[in-house]
Amino acid sequence: GRGNVYMDYGHEEGHMMARKDYEHALRLDTTNVAARVNLAYNLQVSGKFMQAWRQFTAAVDMSPKFKPALEGRAVVNLQMSNTYAAWVDMNEAVKIGPSAELYTNRGVINQFMDDYTNAIRDYKSALQLDPTFSLAYFNAANLYFHMRQFLQAKDFFDKAVQCNTKDESALLNRAITKVMLKDTKGALEDFKMAAQLSPYSAHVYFNRGNLYTNLKQYDKAEKDYSQALVLQPDDALVYKRRADVHGKLSRTQDAIEDYRRAVEIQA
Repeated sequence: GRGNVYMDYGHEEGHMMARKDYEHALRLDTTNVAARVNLAYNLQVSGKFMQAWRQFTAAVDMSPKFKPALEGRAVVNLQMSNTYAAWVDMNEAVKIGPSAELYTNRGVINQFMDDYTNAIRDYKSALQLDPTFSLAYFNAANLYFHMRQFLQAKDFFDKAVQCNTKDESALLNRAITKVMLKDTKGALEDFKMAAQLSPYSAHVYFNRGNLYTNLKQYDKAEKDYSQALVLQPDDALVYKRRADVHGKLSRTQDAIEDYRRAVEIQA
C-alpha cells in the first residue's frame, strides 16, 4: 500500500522508494501476486522492460488467470516490439473476463499488426459492452481516418466528443476530418473549442494555420503558426509553413529568416 502511494508521487525518487517497498513485500511473501505485478509496473514505468517482463511472467506463472499480469505483460511485449506475444496475452485476458478496456487494448494491438478489420471489430465489441467508452470511439475514428473513410471517422469522433466533451484530441482530429470533408465552418468551430480546452497545444494552432493557409487567410495563418512556435520553438516544419505564409504576405526578409531557421533545426 505504501509503495502505491510512492508511485502516485510521479517522480523518480518516489518510484525508487516504491520499488523498495514492493521488493520488501516479496521478501516477506514471495507468492504475493499483487506486489509482484506492482513491482513489474514500477519497472516498466522506469523503462526497465525486460525486468518488468520477468516479473509479469512470474505473476502469470503463479496465477495464470490474473488479468492485470496478462495485460501488463502484453503492454511490455508491445513496448519491446513483440507484437504477436502482446496479442496472445491480451487475447487471453479478454477470454478470462472481457471488458471495454481490454477489447480496446486488443484493438490497438491489432492495429500494430495492420489487422484493421479485427481492430474495428474489437472497438465495436468494446462499445457493445460500454457505449460510453470514449477511447474506443476515438481509436476507431482514427483508424477510419487512416483508411481515408472520413464520413465514418467523423461519426465516431462525434460520439467520442459526446462521451467526453473535454477531449481536446477528439475535437482536434474531428476538425482535421472536417477539413478533409470540406466543412470549413465546422472545422473552425472545432479548432476554436480545442484551443479553448488546450491553449498550450501547438498542434491545434499548427493545424488551424494550415486551414487558414488553404483559405488564403494568410494573416490568420501567420498568427497561428507563430503561436505554435511559441509553444514548440524547434519545429522545422512550422518554420517552413510560416516562411511560405510570409512570402504570400510579401515579407521576404521574414520568409528568408524562417527558411534559414528551419534548415538549422534539421541540420
